[in-house]
This record gives sequence, structure tokens and C-alpha cells, in this order.
Amino acid sequence: MNEPLELDHLLYATPDVDATVADLESRFGATFRAGGRHPGWGTRNRILPLGGRLYLEVIGPDENQPDAAGNRILGVDRLDEPRLAWWAVRPFLMPLTCGEFEAAGFIPGEVTEGRRELDGGGTLAWRITDPHVQVLDGLLPLVIDWESSTHPGADASGVTLADFRLEHPDHARLSPIFRNLGLRDVGAGDAPALIATFDTPNGSVTLR
Repeated sequence: MNEPLELDHLLYATPDVDATVADLESRFGATFRAGGRHPGWGTRNRILPLGGRLYLEVIGPDENQPDAAGNRILGVDRLDEPRLAWWAVRPFLMPLTCGEFEAAGFIPGEVTEGRRELDGGGTLAWRITDPHVQVLDGLLPLVIDWESSTHPGADASGVTLADFRLEHPDHARLSPIFRNLGLRDVGAGDAPALIATFDTPNGSVTLR
């Protein structure tokens, strides 16, 4: 069994970034940080640091990339409401972690370059498994390597992650495989689901 892979961030997908951030700020009692735009992916985001190199990302359509309509990552064009859609982990070595996923029968897609043009100017860059390739409805995480970029979750916001869990109808088969890969256990559920609970200034808040 591998050592647990570090949780890097949670992706909360939405059809409307600004409306969702306003709702979460009211529920959490915390302010999201400025994000940026993902060229070629058709999306933009806002960030809530959770401390310890961990953050919550609200991600949705970037209206300034109209050519990406219909092919935006996470299918944000087709969402009716926000949902916790994916999670990302930091690898020990990107080729090793991706190779272990593939050996277990999960093909995460080719490693590609990611980039965020920051709202305040400047750019963040990273390497990541293909965000257009989602396996097991998002239960298999993205693998991300920030290389020399500053991690977006370095600051504190007053919000921390209290619990994060995965659910799937085929949990009995998936859970030992996930544990062997250094991932989270998979619990029983009627449908694939990611569920996160946060400790916030306004009390406990759960997203799924």
C-alpha cells in the first residue's frame, strides 16, 4: 500500500462563478480570493485557501472565452447548479503516480501544462493530468505538480476542511484499490459523490 497522496484542492463546479461565490461567502462567513482565467479550458475561478497548502476552487465558464463553449472542462456549460465535481492530489513523482493509476486500470489522460492568468496580473503555471478526462465521475483525482509556482492555498481564511469523503455504489471493489494507490477510502452511496465538510466562522458547512 502506498503512502497517502496529499490532498491539493477541491473543485466546486458551477454555471455562474460570481453567484456561487456570493452564496458561499454568505454561508461560510469568509471572503474568497481573486482567481483568474484558464486559457484554452474555457473556465475561470475564485479561490478559498484552507491552510496547509489546500484550497477550495469555485470554477465555472469564462465568458471571455466564447470559442470554448460546449467544450469547457468539467462540463460547466451543461450544469444546472453547483456541485463538488473533482479533487486534486500532489504526487511524489508525476510519472510514478500516473503509472500506478494506469496499472490499476484507471487512465487519467496525458499530463499537460496548465496556466492561470491572474485577475491582478501575472500567471501561475503547473503540470496536471488532462482536465478533459474525468474517470469514475470525478472520484479518481486529478494529479497536479505546481513545480516552482506559489501554491494558492498558502494563506489562511478562517475556513478549514473538517472532512472529505468519496461515495460510490461499487465501493466494496473500489475502496481497496484506492487505498493501495494512496487515495481515500470509498464509502457506500447510491451514486458517485464527493462530500466535503468545512469548519467556518458560521459553523459547519457541507458541500456535495
